[in-house]
Amino acid sequence: MNEDKDQKVSVSQQWGTSRLRLLFLLPMSIVIVLVVVILTTMLYEYTSRDVQDGVVRIRASVQDFYEESIRYDAKALQAILHALRQDKELATALAQKNRNDLLRISTPIFEDIRRDFKVTHFYFHSIDRINLLRVHTPLRFDDYIDRVTMDQAQKSGSVAYGVELGPLGTFTLRVVSPWYDKQTHKLIGYVELGMETDQVINKLHDFFDIEVFTLIHKKFLNREKWELGMRTLGRTPHWDNFDKMVASEQSMSNFPTHLKEHLKNSKAISNNSILNLEYEDQSYRITSLQLPDASGRIVAEMILLNNVSKEQEAAKNTLLVGIGIALVAGVILFVFFYWLVGTIGKRIELNEQELRKIATHDGLTGLYNHKFFYTLLESEIPRAERYNHPISLLLLEIDFFKKVNDTYGHRSGDMILKGISKLLVDSMRSIDWVCRYGGEEITILLPETDLNIAQQVAEKLRKLIELKPFDIEDEQHIYITVSIGVSTYPQHAKEASNLVSYADTALYKAKDNGRNQVVVYEPTVVEDDDV
Repeated sequence: MNEDKDQKVSVSQQWGTSRLRLLFLLPMSIVIVLVVVILTTMLYEYTSRDVQDGVVRIRASVQDFYEESIRYDAKALQAILHALRQDKELATALAQKNRNDLLRISTPIFEDIRRDFKVTHFYFHSIDRINLLRVHTPLRFDDYIDRVTMDQAQKSGSVAYGVELGPLGTFTLRVVSPWYDKQTHKLIGYVELGMETDQVINKLHDFFDIEVFTLIHKKFLNREKWELGMRTLGRTPHWDNFDKMVASEQSMSNFPTHLKEHLKNSKAISNNSILNLEYEDQSYRITSLQLPDASGRIVAEMILLNNVSKEQEAAKNTLLVGIGIALVAGVILFVFFYWLVGTIGKRIELNEQELRKIATHDGLTGLYNHKFFYTLLESEIPRAERYNHPISLLLLEIDFFKKVNDTYGHRSGDMILKGISKLLVDSMRSIDWVCRYGGEEITILLPETDLNIAQQVAEKLRKLIELKPFDIEDEQHIYITVSIGVSTYPQHAKEASNLVSYADTALYKAKDNGRNQVVVYEPTVVEDDDV
């Protein structure tokens, strides 16, 4: 009888468990199906949006690259102009309006800068803006220079630059500089350099793997002069290809037919829109950038043709893989639910342990910790490289800290570490980073700070610490000193590890020299990555 009862209870329990699982897993299976459908939809939207976002990112990068390239080239031309203004013989020829001497002296100079810097235009103008010499076309002269950059240079009395549209639809970066007599400081004329911006367009193609074309608003061109120029260059003018715009001279030779047809049949591309184009089993995204001239007028549009066929194929594959993974995950979740709960619990525990490991702050001082310091350094150096800014590192160590611990106890040492950490944080800028490197060593990262300023900051901190009484136990206070090593990117190193190593080398030199001092790293051997 007992065996029968036990068997009935067992059967009852088994049925109850089966019913509970059925009641639990049936709605869960429905939820899984819904989740798979939702995930599929979301993944489709995500992959499609990811392609669009990639186009947007490329467009933003192209704009930044174009603007930065123009600024970089303008600085290069300004440097050349500065060097030219040091030539006394040229200054004399310009002041005397002696075309023959100007041509004789400047011709070899122009050959050098055309070869080395792609300079295509070289002018000398009188103080009344009459052209004295076009070194690149010496037979043309004596005309009045009526350009925006010339206006700006004359009004400001200083160097002016900007991109200006030529009559043939070409864009030229022009830099105009007044030339003053070194003794009398009187204006003797103007010197001007220019370079075509097509090299920037070519760089965009190479850097971003996209096709770039320039369309110019017709209202800024003279049709007769433009068509005459095209025929002079041996080109067939196509003024009527587009309604309000015409392809620039740099873009005409390789303007794709499918893009031309699309633009003919479509409305103008707005500055923030993305147009889709399917052509011969290839997918394209078309965006545009507005191109202002030196006066700020929007004279042209830079058309960016981005072939996204590979990205779309990858997105499609990702979608299929995602659907498969979601279905497999759903089946596994259904069959191994209890096991999965345990796995999720373990995963959460592992994640919590990992989060504790990667905590960014030191528990004693409240400073950023050693690990975060290196993460920070690896991100700050590329940013400094991108914006061409220096970045300096101070490595600070408390002098005779072991003696402090041995004399006053480790709790007093901890109080000193806290006190010096607070002093450092209160003394630094909001963009600076103070980190506990380990033990009694503290690092201070100074973005946008060159070596000279970093050395001054380090010396200021050293004096502050030397003069400040630090509280310890039993209401006592003591004075301490620090030694500081300084290294700077890119002057000393271009790699994070080398920057730290060199600061450490400087720190040890400070300690060897008697401590309580600031030492700047002095390289003895040129490292490979610093060449």
